[in-house]
Amino acid sequence: MEFIPEIARTAWVQYINSRSLEKNLDLLRTEMQELGSRQTDVIIALNTAKVVDGKKPKAEVSLWLENVEKIISQMTKIEEDYREVGRDFLRSRVALGNLVLKKIEEVVKLKEQGRFSEGLLAEILPESGSMPTTKLVGRTTAERKFEQIWESLMDHEVRIIGVYGMGGVGKTTIMTHIYNRIKSSGIFGIAIWVTVSNDSSIERLQNGIAQAIGLNLSNEHDEMRRSMKLFEALKRREKFVVIFDDLWNSFPLEMVGITEDNACKIVLTTRSKNVCRGMKCQKKFEVEVLSTEEAWELFKERLGVNAVLSLEVERIAKLVTQECGGLPLGIITVASAMREKNDIREWRNALEELKCSTMEIEGMDDELFPILKFSYDRLKSERIRSCFLYCALFPEDHIFSARELIECWIAEGLIDDMGDQEKEHDKGHTILNGLIDVCMLVRWSDGYVGMHDLIRDLAIGITRKSPQFVVKAGIGIRGSIGVEEFTEDVEKFSLMQNKIEMLSGEPNCPKLSTLLLQGNPLSRNISHKFFNCMNSLRVLDLSNTSIKYVPESVSNLENLCILLLNNCRRLKEVPSLAKLKHLRLLNLSYTGIKELPHGMECLVNLKELYVHSKVWVDFDRYVRSGHWKCLKTFHLSSESCSLTLEKYRMDFVNCNFIGEESSFVLPVDIEVLDMYGCQLSSLPCLSRLQRLQECGIFSCSMEWLLPIGEITTITSLPLIQFLCLRELPSFKGLCKGVLPPGSFACLRHLTVHECHVLENLMSLELFQHLQCLEQIEIAECSEMEEVIQGGDEAMLEKGDDNNNNNTILLPKLRELNLINVRKLKSICKWVIICPSLIEISIVGCCLLKKIHLSLGHPKFLVGGAIKGSKRWWDALEWYDPNTKTLLQHLFKEDDDEEDGGREGRGMKRKGEQELEEVASTSQRPESPKTENFTTTAGPPQPQTAQTKHLPPQRYFQDAAIHRAESNKQTTIKPWDRPGERPTGSMTEGASTHERS
Repeated sequence: MEFIPEIARTAWVQYINSRSLEKNLDLLRTEMQELGSRQTDVIIALNTAKVVDGKKPKAEVSLWLENVEKIISQMTKIEEDYREVGRDFLRSRVALGNLVLKKIEEVVKLKEQGRFSEGLLAEILPESGSMPTTKLVGRTTAERKFEQIWESLMDHEVRIIGVYGMGGVGKTTIMTHIYNRIKSSGIFGIAIWVTVSNDSSIERLQNGIAQAIGLNLSNEHDEMRRSMKLFEALKRREKFVVIFDDLWNSFPLEMVGITEDNACKIVLTTRSKNVCRGMKCQKKFEVEVLSTEEAWELFKERLGVNAVLSLEVERIAKLVTQECGGLPLGIITVASAMREKNDIREWRNALEELKCSTMEIEGMDDELFPILKFSYDRLKSERIRSCFLYCALFPEDHIFSARELIECWIAEGLIDDMGDQEKEHDKGHTILNGLIDVCMLVRWSDGYVGMHDLIRDLAIGITRKSPQFVVKAGIGIRGSIGVEEFTEDVEKFSLMQNKIEMLSGEPNCPKLSTLLLQGNPLSRNISHKFFNCMNSLRVLDLSNTSIKYVPESVSNLENLCILLLNNCRRLKEVPSLAKLKHLRLLNLSYTGIKELPHGMECLVNLKELYVHSKVWVDFDRYVRSGHWKCLKTFHLSSESCSLTLEKYRMDFVNCNFIGEESSFVLPVDIEVLDMYGCQLSSLPCLSRLQRLQECGIFSCSMEWLLPIGEITTITSLPLIQFLCLRELPSFKGLCKGVLPPGSFACLRHLTVHECHVLENLMSLELFQHLQCLEQIEIAECSEMEEVIQGGDEAMLEKGDDNNNNNTILLPKLRELNLINVRKLKSICKWVIICPSLIEISIVGCCLLKKIHLSLGHPKFLVGGAIKGSKRWWDALEWYDPNTKTLLQHLFKEDDDEEDGGREGRGMKRKGEQELEEVASTSQRPESPKTENFTTTAGPPQPQTAQTKHLPPQRYFQDAAIHRAESNKQTTIKPWDRPGERPTGSMTEGASTHERS
């Protein structure tokens, strides 16, 4: 009988577990909430890595996420079982209590596993995608050559292939098609594309291959040791292809780690057959010019499908095509320049210009230059030609931001000052699109453009005379640059992306307006007097350098419009900027400075400011000075957080304001404020934002929106129209205290989702003043018992219809949605009169037994539906019993609600389905004669991970779209998550964490 005490102990433990069920279930909910927060962080980090870097999660991370989803589903089942288990069913409570204890252990274990101290992402080899390309032109030339090259690649006896032909004949286009077929065929393990150029070196070739295979050679400077590392890395690849595009000189393949031991193929393009011989090519293919018929077909295609030429004009057009020598690049540029020209005199003049052009450029074929120069000469104005020439300052094959290029054009005075940055950028994009249309620039992706290397050669050749440019970008210059390099008549100077360590002396460059130095070490800095004689300087780029200070002479550059210092991590000192009254753009992000430079208040023309979070307190002082109003864009960034201000709009992401709330200052004129993932208890400064119209707070630790502890006379947020609060685990209510009349007076749309400690949203005193309210939506607030706090329900039960003291009139309220507010017992103890209400949805609010709403004139309802279990509907009480009677014919019984939706398990969750129905009905056109009621009661259902874990840009975009649908005059501006910018971007430091 010894087993009897053991049975008794077991029974006692089970009894204790059943008695502690509620306590343990609350603990499990808390643990699940923390696990869900970690899941959100992991999903956001994985999505960011996938979009930005193309990286994938580790297998253990994927497995962890699957386990989290499983336990979320199990938690849903536990909640359903708990609602079905009464206090009298001891056996069921014991079993459920044991299950809850088991799940607590599992959740705690999952939380610990979710730390991932060794990282979330798998280390994978870099993989490049397909290359953008144009279609091959000419069945008897390019297409035939393409097939011949491919056959040689498949030939096991051929290892090195040479493709040669004059510049602009289409060699690179053919090879991009070859590259894409290699990628899609899977025959080779990896394809490596290396763009060479006229001024290339062994080191640059080594770097190109290393970057393609993910090998870091930045700390290795000896060529021989670098080649050995490349050899070892390439030897581990089973089968690969290396394409060297635009090779000008032969070189030993061993110096880039390629030997006969490698299972690889080499393909090179060059303008010289001698280079093919020097590289010991076993197969050589010459790319010939287009035939006369092919050239004419390409010319007509580029003229446009709507081009109709008279017989005489067509005769001259064919002669113009012949002057292009069968070169595709020349044909494309000339045809683009002659598009929509119908006057025969213009065609005759074009033919004469092509015949008579004699200017030559070193390195460019004599036949090609006159053709390209013709297209340049036919640009519409000198200003547009200057905009085109400016693009030559960037390195060969460089892809640059259209926005930043336009900013430089504005700074240079190539675009007139219109007093409105948006209009100036519109003008810039018009010029840019015009250059792309005539094939002088190439659009690479949304917001980024590039320049064909031959077109760049043309621009550099022109700028060697007038206007005078010096372009030495990305050619590997080492050491220092002396004064002798800077001549008096130079107007633009580009030394970007070299290895210059020091700039000394005091160059005399009175005409110099642009100086690009980004991407150089400059570890030995720049002499303090270097900029003394550069009074015309308008654009100065020192970003991505190792400078420790900015020379004092920068303080005197009174015409400077753009100063870029982003990603200068060692930078500690910036001199006074008080004299730089023309400065439009200042980028100080990701630097070591701890305070804003002296004289910020004098920058009256500053439109864009990018800073690091270390200078946040200083920005507060800048805000207080009032000069922030000139800003069009402000971006605050750090390793983990970011803030963006566009005129009258601010976005915060992952900022920590704990302990700084009282000193935290926002510009008082902002109209839109969005915050995501921020740490703060409240925002005292919100009460000062008298012009704020839209506010979204997402996944923040905030307890109170307005932490007013006592009666105040300051009206808070008098103009706010849209307020969206989502996933605020500590949120307790709108206001801690009493607000004066007029606060929230213009509020039209109020959305509250997943605020799990929120018991009530606002006081009765505040609610009765919301006369503009049109929509209320509350969802997934598990602890909410009443929406509006206060009031005396006993007065209503006396049935005094004439007692206006216990009624609230909301004349504009059109929608009321309550989704999965599981503990809700009351919307408001007073009667809410809403004569304009046309939509009501109640889902998962099983404890709601009374609805104190007066719907105006329900007898005029002609459509709609009321869904729910019959038992719930029969028990539901309305303030006016006649309302229920009049709506009875619209009621449609939903059997799924009777058993708590158990039959729907495994299908779309009920709450999610109803939310979709609410969204779909809200998008229908309004009709004054049709009102729709959807009232559904049932068990609370949590949102799926798919709908719950939205990245910040989705939050902001969804909020903007929702606001715009509600107010057609609102401009939809999804939260900016620009694509990755190339190194040296003027806003690079600001962009990194916007993508998070």
